[in-house]
Amino acid sequence: MGDPSGVLVVHGAFNRLGPGGGPDVIVDDGGDATMLIHEGVKAEEDFAKSGKLPDPTSTDNAEFQIVLSIIKEGLQSDPLKYHKMKDRLVGVSEETPTGVKRLYQMQANGSLLFPIRGNHRRRR
Repeated sequence: MGDPSGVLVVHGAFNRLGPGGGPDVIVDDGGDATMLIHEGVKAEEDFAKSGKLPDPTSTDNAEFQIVLSIIKEGLQSDPLKYHKMKDRLVGVSEETPTGVKRLYQMQANGSLLFPIRGNHRRRR
């Protein structure tokens, strides 16, 4: 995980899209939006089964603490926010080698919630 401010920027952008909104496509975001939606869907499923909210203190990673705090807050106002976003998305693309590799790993193990669209591979 990288700079915690990236997750805050993504969260702010999602909120400006309004209720029930969300991106149609995620383009080269460095993985912040993709991670937030995947973790949000996972937390919503856990919340639906057990009523348990994410615990930001469960990790030492500053970025992931922010992710869990954002998701926890969202669950209290809309327990299907990230499921709605996932259903709206038609795909994700990425340019960084690490991001591309992560997406293909997620696709291969069946954990990617939406299709990969037009990933870029840099040529040297």
